[in-house]
Amino acid sequence: MKSQNSFIVKDSFKILQLTDIHIGGNVFTKKEDDLALDSIKKVVEATSPDLISVTGDAVYPMVFYPKPFMSGTFNNLKSTKKFAKVMESFDIPWTMVFGNHDTEIWSYYNRDKLSDYYESLPNCLFKKGEYFNKDRGNYEIPVYNTDGSINKLLMFLDSNSYLGKTFFSGFDVISDQQIDWYKRTVLKYSDNDPVQSLAFFHIPPKEFRDAWEKCYRGDKTVKYHLGFVQEKDNYFGYPKTKDGNFFKEMVNFGSCKGMFCGHDHLNTLSLTYQGIRLTYGMSLDFLAYKGIKKRHGQRGGTLITLYPDNTFTVDLVPLEDLEGVSYYKTKM
Repeated sequence: MKSQNSFIVKDSFKILQLTDIHIGGNVFTKKEDDLALDSIKKVVEATSPDLISVTGDAVYPMVFYPKPFMSGTFNNLKSTKKFAKVMESFDIPWTMVFGNHDTEIWSYYNRDKLSDYYESLPNCLFKKGEYFNKDRGNYEIPVYNTDGSINKLLMFLDSNSYLGKTFFSGFDVISDQQIDWYKRTVLKYSDNDPVQSLAFFHIPPKEFRDAWEKCYRGDKTVKYHLGFVQEKDNYFGYPKTKDGNFFKEMVNFGSCKGMFCGHDHLNTLSLTYQGIRLTYGMSLDFLAYKGIKKRHGQRGGTLITLYPDNTFTVDLVPLEDLEGVSYYKTKM
């Protein structure tokens, strides 16, 4: 399985996005961990994907909120192995990008060490790729049509973590060096116009919020597809103290047709803004927010289906509806 670094769209190609699973990995989080891992199994079995993409925060190392000293372990490799064991059990190709919680400053293992582990797994297509600072995991996976043309280039980026060392310093952005890498990589697969691509990362750029505010005001330049904003006070966890150029550059470049992120566990919104489909993946977290175990509407997976005519659909897969699932499809 490891040698498969590209795919072909026949009738369709299904990508299951999972995000914000937050495996704590200690004795106090066993119940929540088991619920999250069992939820992964239910979503995968319900969708039978060709590829699984995990957009960050697979694990939740020791932090001091919402359960001081009870939320996780300093040994984030131990939690990662617990998560990866379930992912490997499906014998389905899968891949991931890092979120802000996968490697907290006090965790035993940094991104480099966790990258080595992910690269060693038989079914995991993660690569360290080209990196520029603390980021790891900027890499691509091409999906071809049967005639050999590119259907979509799947682009995976490390959206980095914090401007300083902890959550309280504010979130970082996808760097200009990563944007340059994205463009160079797309052009390697292109003849004239850049091939179409989809981007997978963890922390949303501020344009996710901008698009929602315009949509909320009835601006017809934004197309609402599905999902909700359920975070308190319409919260969007984008970087607020540093401007990023990723969205603007992708609009100008013309390749990126969809961005898929996690990070804000209760948001499931999917909009099209300036030609790019912006989608929050449904989360599977039972741990990281106070009271989140009792919330249900945000929990599940997100199914992205590619078709031979280069269109794609985005469908929410709510965990609570899996026994009678019917997807609301919106073609691009």
